[in-house]
Amino acid sequence: MAAPHLEHDKSISATREFPALQRYLTSLPTAERKEAAARLDQLGANDALSMGVSEPQLTEHDYEVEEITGTIPPELTGTLYRNGPGRWEDHTGRPLHHLFDGDGMLSAFTIRDQGVRYKNRYVRTQHFRNGSKSRNMGTPAAGGWLKNVARLPPNLANTNVVEHAGHLYALWEGGPPTEIDSETLNTLGIRRFGGELRWMGSYSAHPSFCPKSGEMYNFGVEFIPRPHLRVYRTDRYGKLKHFRSAPLPYVAMVHDFTVTQRYLVFFVSPIIPDAVPVALGLKTLGEALRYRPERGSSVILVPRDGGKIRQIDTDAALVFHLSNAYDDGSDVVLDAITYANGVLLERISRFHTSALDDAPSAFTRFRITGSGRVLREALSDSPCEFPRHHGAYEGLPHRYSYYNTRRHLRSFYDSVTKLDLAGCTESTYTTTAAGNSFCEPVFTPRPGATAEDDGWLLTVEYQARQHTSRLVVLDARDIAAGPIATAQLRQHLPQGFHGSYTPRNR
Repeated sequence: MAAPHLEHDKSISATREFPALQRYLTSLPTAERKEAAARLDQLGANDALSMGVSEPQLTEHDYEVEEITGTIPPELTGTLYRNGPGRWEDHTGRPLHHLFDGDGMLSAFTIRDQGVRYKNRYVRTQHFRNGSKSRNMGTPAAGGWLKNVARLPPNLANTNVVEHAGHLYALWEGGPPTEIDSETLNTLGIRRFGGELRWMGSYSAHPSFCPKSGEMYNFGVEFIPRPHLRVYRTDRYGKLKHFRSAPLPYVAMVHDFTVTQRYLVFFVSPIIPDAVPVALGLKTLGEALRYRPERGSSVILVPRDGGKIRQIDTDAALVFHLSNAYDDGSDVVLDAITYANGVLLERISRFHTSALDDAPSAFTRFRITGSGRVLREALSDSPCEFPRHHGAYEGLPHRYSYYNTRRHLRSFYDSVTKLDLAGCTESTYTTTAAGNSFCEPVFTPRPGATAEDDGWLLTVEYQARQHTSRLVVLDARDIAAGPIATAQLRQHLPQGFHGSYTPRNR
């Protein structure tokens, strides 16, 4: 696709160069199409240009990156895996509405001898192989409500990718993980761990790892016979067992959790579906999710030693992603990205034409006291998402967190920020090019390092004017200095969700 040409007095003119966006607009009912076009026309030129990151990538690539700028550190040897929707269209070309609706596409940046090899593959889920008859998270199946009655969203394996005990998994929270060949990215199939993942096999896209034991914890949300969290523990050898079940205060979407040395920590937000219209096929799950602050939030602490589960109720906060947590005497300290209201749910359900500046977020610290109080403090009010930290500090006191922030764009994150928790000071690298945006930064430590921030941040930058993407390597000790190396791709990588880095021996 040719790079878009801008008429700076009409931002919508830039979006007309994006075929998938135009197909989406055309597919909308007349009134909704006019509203969507009006929202696009209110964007500035750079924001309109940034919309190209949501165009599909239909080609699967495998090549050595030829254009490297700067110097990749010789100690940086391993693979950055990333996951996210590669397209928001079904097999017939019908546009899909919700940010979570697209088929999962994995990318692998293999770094070796100061060079990079790139490959991407769609996950061959049942949905990908069998066509387009599904009722997605935010897009109904074609054919009216009768085609949507009692149908659940398909497992798209599109949210995260993690490696544990020699196995690589593409994750989606509504079903079991999909195992992937770590070298070829070929799909090996659904993994149920010898039948331990039963029924729907809900398995969160956000497992947590204990750096001391090598265990991987995860959970699924189940609603029968009552709403509860079904928690799993996988030992360092890859054997999964049911660990605990924790009651939920209400039917809710729970996206993430974290660990401390004593607890598994869940923050339950009142993101509650209107169940009846979903069951009757009148609404998709994405359309039916509502933020109900009057129901309040709850912190659920599941003791790792098998003790009594604690539920501490508190004022409502909308939370998708947790950063880290640790024990502090009898207290638990929890860091998370919080939103003031439920506007975000509406924006991601129509992400093609939505800005996010009316859904502000903050990096927030919660302290859950031994006496059952929940105290909260905003450590940064920069619009932020996708928090990461040094993996060896999972569940432990730590000094640094890294995340995406917005400094200029309204819809995407144009910056990578490091938060020093010791003094609540931020340092930031913001892209200098119009319309460019970053994905989640992944920290990887320097081999043999002792300082917590001695390592690199790996992220992918969408280059709006060229409609391409590049791998960006930042020195975590000084991210404001900008990239120390970049690896230029031949094509663009659509906006994604999460990723992980696996070091490899030479």
